[in-house]
Amino acid sequence: MRKLVQMTLITIVTPVLILCSILMTEDKPADPVTASAKSHQILNKQQTSKTSPQQPELKEEKVKELTQAFMNTLVQDADESYRVKNMDSKAELLSAFESVAVEEMVEPYVSFYFEEKPDGLYILPTETPPWFIAENPYDMVQLDNDLVKVKQQNETALHGAYTIEFEFVYDKQWKIGNVTIS
Repeated sequence: MRKLVQMTLITIVTPVLILCSILMTEDKPADPVTASAKSHQILNKQQTSKTSPQQPELKEEKVKELTQAFMNTLVQDADESYRVKNMDSKAELLSAFESVAVEEMVEPYVSFYFEEKPDGLYILPTETPPWFIAENPYDMVQLDNDLVKVKQQNETALHGAYTIEFEFVYDKQWKIGNVTIS
């Protein structure tokens, strides 16, 4: 029994340690501009070989467009009592995000920032979450034919220093598939 446990641990732990070792020894350029340029070169090389002819590559303009559209949809126009003016339900709001992000990614934001009441949809009067800053450098890496990761490090007076990572997925069009903020 003891040997079985040892073999199981070795089988599980060894690949994890190897992966961690590989990730920790990657070359990382010192300045963000070089890092961004390097990652864009990698992305372009990978897209040439991986992107199918009918699928458009994810371009910088589309990254900026989708991240801005997400925030524009999240920040709804509201009256003095914080009742949303142009929508009456969370379902309406979720459908407004359809061309921007996958529903599973949007739901936590809608649940946190909005409350549905009998007389309409209300927005929580608070600050927006830390987000993508279009003017700042970022890294883009093609992970798969239909998956691109975008990583950006930012610092704002409100949120301090943070790293934001997006996964953009392609399913008939590019959308935000996941967001991680640390």
